[in-house]
Amino acid sequence: MLKSKIKTHKLGTTYKQHHFFILNKGLNSGKPLPHYCSNCFVFLADDENEKEFYFFLLLGLWELRFFRKHLMGSVIDYIRLGDLIDVVEETLNSVNTGNRSFSDVQNSLTQIEALKVNLQTQLDYLMQLRKSLFYKYLKK
Repeated sequence: MLKSKIKTHKLGTTYKQHHFFILNKGLNSGKPLPHYCSNCFVFLADDENEKEFYFFLLLGLWELRFFRKHLMGSVIDYIRLGDLIDVVEETLNSVNTGNRSFSDVQNSLTQIEALKVNLQTQLDYLMQLRKSLFYKYLKK
């Protein structure tokens, strides 16, 4: 199922459907990203809910370093597309068993992400204020 949804991104390709990118090189391999950067896979979702679900699932896998044992390469580490798909499918099978479901915590994760963005914006404003104060008092 996931083999048709996760593809290797080709530079210059634009996607009209819901999508996000997955880093595939370096120690951050497997990290989901909202915007493209070099060396990425692309996840093509059918709708916004599916996109959010897989984005947070991959974010959790990356934060818990599930992809580290699948990294290959002697100089620059990378993860193969097949290995990434296998890890996600294994996790999907184990997460959605019994009474628990990943969608139960998805709302909380969305709220945490919104708070993170808000705090980052506040930090950016504080750094601008700090720079302006330095400029005001250190100006010659």
